Amino acid sequence: MRRGSPTVAVIGAGAGGIAMGVALNRAGFDFTIYEKSDGVGGTWRDNTYPGAACDVPSHLYSYSFAPNPWWARTYATQPEILNYLETCADRFGVTPHVRTSTTINEASWDDDTQSWVLHSDVGETFTADVLVTGLGMLNVPFVPDIAGADRFRGRMFHSSRWDHSKPVAGERVASIGTGASAIQYVPAIAPDVESLTVFQRTPIWVAPRLDQEFSPEQQRRFARVPLAGRWHRWQIWLSYQRSSFDAAAEQTTMQTELARSYLARKIEDPELRALLTPDFPVGCKRPLMSRAWFPALARHNVNVVTTPIAEITETAVRTSDGVDHDVDTIIFGTGFRASEYLSTVTIRGRRGRLLRDQWSDGAEAYLGLTVSGFPNLFMLYGPNTNGVNSILFMHEAQAHYVVRALRLMRRWRIGALDVREPAMRSYNEKLQAAMEGTVWLAGCTNYYAGPSGKIVTQLPFSAGEYWLRTRLVGWWRYRLSRRRRTD
Repeated sequence: MRRGSPTVAVIGAGAGGIAMGVALNRAGFDFTIYEKSDGVGGTWRDNTYPGAACDVPSHLYSYSFAPNPWWARTYATQPEILNYLETCADRFGVTPHVRTSTTINEASWDDDTQSWVLHSDVGETFTADVLVTGLGMLNVPFVPDIAGADRFRGRMFHSSRWDHSKPVAGERVASIGTGASAIQYVPAIAPDVESLTVFQRTPIWVAPRLDQEFSPEQQRRFARVPLAGRWHRWQIWLSYQRSSFDAAAEQTTMQTELARSYLARKIEDPELRALLTPDFPVGCKRPLMSRAWFPALARHNVNVVTTPIAEITETAVRTSDGVDHDVDTIIFGTGFRASEYLSTVTIRGRRGRLLRDQWSDGAEAYLGLTVSGFPNLFMLYGPNTNGVNSILFMHEAQAHYVVRALRLMRRWRIGALDVREPAMRSYNEKLQAAMEGTVWLAGCTNYYAGPSGKIVTQLPFSAGEYWLRTRLVGWWRYRLSRRRRTD
């Protein structure tokens, strides 16, 4: 570590925290990553449900500085991704900087010392000049508040907290929710359970997942000729770069009609097909892919129920029509509190202002990274940085920006770097204006919006544009304060 370098605290050792750790290690900064679980991996450590896999092709869902020629298939599964992240953390020297089993639940800015004071859930206190959050969007499970849930005698768990104490084989199972996790675990468990009742609130568009194994010859070629792997990655990246999120775009219309055609081919029963047909365009909800979802729903032991749930009894899920659906296990495939950024950490900025109060109308930040009034705070996977490409690509762009800012602080002996409110407001006004006409506002209920209806998760610009914006730190957009203490 060079003399005068700011120290850094990173919360979360998921994909973002690892990317940040690699960048900090390479740049020679002193840092500690605080992780609540017993190891790295984040959401890929938490989500161990049957069938768990990524919906971004493997060669793009990896770091540019750590290509993996040995991916087993087009879309990697959870165990393979977790192994990749753990290997990267070890290989690039991040693991020694990770303090596991440490839950940070409060962070406060101290203007006198120009530092962040962190508190853990067991009363420990840590300090650092700079705070980086790498908690992401998919770390707080959403479990709906259903009357009577506390009296259910069977098992009940969220998909991201899968109960592996005993298998669900032979049981009567209820799956509440039909989101990205459900379309993976439902087909995985359907052949083994006695019965599976899928409670659907809103139908979803599903496209076929073009997933196949990489042959040993392909893997060896990627390993022997690194340029071949990079070219493959570039082609995937470019396909995402060309995506349109305009609800009226020809691409959106075509994708919607293709999804409708796929549904018609896979579901012969007209009544079931009607239940599974959305009334909004592809992209309004998170786009999903599966070749197993529709065949699973058409099985003799699977029943799709769209009648609203009224309550949970000791032995059943009771719908509003008075029907009791007897079950042994209830699985919540209801997703996460994605729009509630940093909800597990109480963050206080200048003059004790709470970040959650500043975000009462919905989370927002400059480039999704910095918030006015919260000096030396950077967020990975922050507001409006989702949905346009592999999040690992976005993490690398964000980590680059943070390191550029740290170097600026070191070179100019800056103690506090705080984005100016006009700069943040101008960026977000342009961002929200670009939301108009997108599929995310096309009339469905999704996790992209905050309480006010403002889209707080999605980025309406391309990943390439975001990458360009994060190449340099525009110091004039920040209020810079000289370092007060001596080193």
